[in-house]
Amino acid sequence: MNVSFSAENYKRIALGALTRKVPVYAHFGITHRCNLTCKMCGIWRYGNKKEELSIQQIGQIAARMRRLGVVQCSIGGGEPFAHEEVEEAAKQFVDQGINTRLLTNGIGVGKDRIDKALDYGVKNFSISLDSLYPERFDYICEMEGSWDQAVTSISHIGQRLAGVAGAMPTINCVVSNLNLEELPDLVRFARDVGFAISFLPIELLENKMDGSRNWEARFIRYRPEMGLHTNDSAQTIHERVDRAYEQIIQMKKDGWPILNSSPYLKSSQTYLKTGRFPSAGCDAGRLYFSIAPNGQFTICHRTVQQHIHFLDDDFEDYFHSAIYERARMLEANSCEGCMRACWIDTSHMFRTLAGFMETAKLTLSSRPSDVADIQRAMSWARRDEVSIIPEAVTAK
Repeated sequence: MNVSFSAENYKRIALGALTRKVPVYAHFGITHRCNLTCKMCGIWRYGNKKEELSIQQIGQIAARMRRLGVVQCSIGGGEPFAHEEVEEAAKQFVDQGINTRLLTNGIGVGKDRIDKALDYGVKNFSISLDSLYPERFDYICEMEGSWDQAVTSISHIGQRLAGVAGAMPTINCVVSNLNLEELPDLVRFARDVGFAISFLPIELLENKMDGSRNWEARFIRYRPEMGLHTNDSAQTIHERVDRAYEQIIQMKKDGWPILNSSPYLKSSQTYLKTGRFPSAGCDAGRLYFSIAPNGQFTICHRTVQQHIHFLDDDFEDYFHSAIYERARMLEANSCEGCMRACWIDTSHMFRTLAGFMETAKLTLSSRPSDVADIQRAMSWARRDEVSIIPEAVTAK
């Protein structure tokens, strides 16, 4: 997470670090609609405009988050720009003093809409980019021209936010079998365009029915070429993962703009090799929570919707009650775990001194003013002929 710098927000962050009971971070999935059908995501199947809240209701959501202590809200989806008024929705959170981030694929999004969000005070965007090979990225997104459009949006945002205090645009990269060898160069690209970068390991589902007990069955698509459990030997997989992660962990130490904490990167390295989730406890429903497009509250994306609606008149009393805490603990303790960066990395940032200090250092660093223009950004495209699926792990 990335935070703004008001005294009130610093106080909330300090309370969160001391007690882990202040929900400093929230995710609001404004819509499940999306213009892409990415190979690792199935959330677009559930897009329903009729279930989405009005701007007035979203304003009530923002005001309630503020009262609860939320410092940052990420507005995601689906694709948030599929919502026709997402700029006005984001303004509701900005007006409440909440650091607001738009999680977008940047594809099919006009510069005018990005500029409108920026003019409303949104200083943070996260844009997905999983490869420097346009054909590989287009394959993942299942849309031709995706790479060019995403990089165009990245370049425009980087130019607009160059040198702006409190801004930290970020590239979100899903780490998979397809791009392990690209991770260091993706870090270099991010810095050149004025972005940080965040790495999220792909869900290691052995088959498409895995995860049927929770949200993966609804929101994750199984594609064997994306996973690491291939015909390669365990030793080969471990060597590839270790080579990639040891490089980016060292780059993190050397000051490259990697948003993830070192503890999270090490947990990701272990997960990709073994499938084991971090053993540290979960802070879902305390440090962070999630709101669905219809306003339903959940402690995270994985859990069932068993709590009262976020706009219920009694919600704030309920949130601070022993009844809620018992239900939250039962949910969190029964979860099999996950590697979602917005959840687990936030816990790492607040549970470990290394995570907290690294995040504070990156957040407080000045933003670069000399960033790549569109021509230089586009020059990072790799046009050499390689297989979309790396040769070394193609099924024999």
